[in-house]
Amino acid sequence: MTDYLNYIQIISGLLAAGLIFTGIFLSAKKLNPEKYEKIPVKTTVISTVLVILGLLCYAVITTCTNYTIVTEEHYELGTLYFASLEEAVKLFGFVVFIPLLFRLFKPRSVKKDEVEETVPEDPEED
Repeated sequence: MTDYLNYIQIISGLLAAGLIFTGIFLSAKKLNPEKYEKIPVKTTVISTVLVILGLLCYAVITTCTNYTIVTEEHYELGTLYFASLEEAVKLFGFVVFIPLLFRLFKPRSVKKDEVEETVPEDPEED
């Protein structure tokens, strides 16, 4: 059984890292200072969901670790998973808010300067 737990830990660890970094990368890729646009809501939601799924996979890693330690006390697997999920949220729960912070960044607006240049400076000449 412990061999399977090791394989599950490796697979879920790679999956967790991939999901978290993909979620952060998707929202960071849309953060372009040259376009002066906000990140779309759809991209923010997808990024946040990917990060949450990554944290759930990380909880599987800690569940497998705790399962090998706590086998003598006969806890159920669901109880161990929820305890591991709580631990994962306490340690890395802030990562969920990174795509939301990218969305809240207000790009500096250079377009206002362009609009001001097109308005004539002396209206009395007409």
